[in-house]
Amino acid sequence: MCLSGLTQILYGLIMAGSAILTAVALFTPSWNTVENNVKDITHINTSEWNGLMPWSCIGHSQGTQCQDWWANLPGWMKCVVVCMILSLIVQIFAVVYNFLTCLACCCKKYIIHPLTLFAVISTILLLIAVIVYAAEWNQFTNGINTNSQLGYSFWLAVGALILSAADVILGALTVCLGEHCC
Repeated sequence: MCLSGLTQILYGLIMAGSAILTAVALFTPSWNTVENNVKDITHINTSEWNGLMPWSCIGHSQGTQCQDWWANLPGWMKCVVVCMILSLIVQIFAVVYNFLTCLACCCKKYIIHPLTLFAVISTILLLIAVIVYAAEWNQFTNGINTNSQLGYSFWLAVGALILSAADVILGALTVCLGEHCC
């Protein structure tokens, strides 16, 4: 097996890992840990859901929890949700495209170029989501004396960002090796 094939397999595994982390971060309820005393001070109702996207609202938008969910999100949170969803779509497409190009037996060096682009787009989208959320969270907790902190869902998104950034390098290496027929 050639080196470009090995790096392409590694690229696919890391991108799949990034997609899994992105999906879990998007649908899990712990982007932050707001304490009850902070909730009372800021009048934010965080008792039901503390994530980006309630899983129960995916299939239907009925009920008090899902009613006007999108309309009630602040603009910065909409940016984070959209970037996470777009990144997940790009990651899934990258995994599928990578698998299909692994099956190609000829002209592989001409069709593997988009792998790096997919990783770059995914990395940029995740970077925007992480920076916007962290900046807004920092502004929120700046004036409040509390032990509230970023939750595990946020750190899963950071992990997905790191894996996606690693895939930028692997994608470029795969293209380079593929062009030189090794």
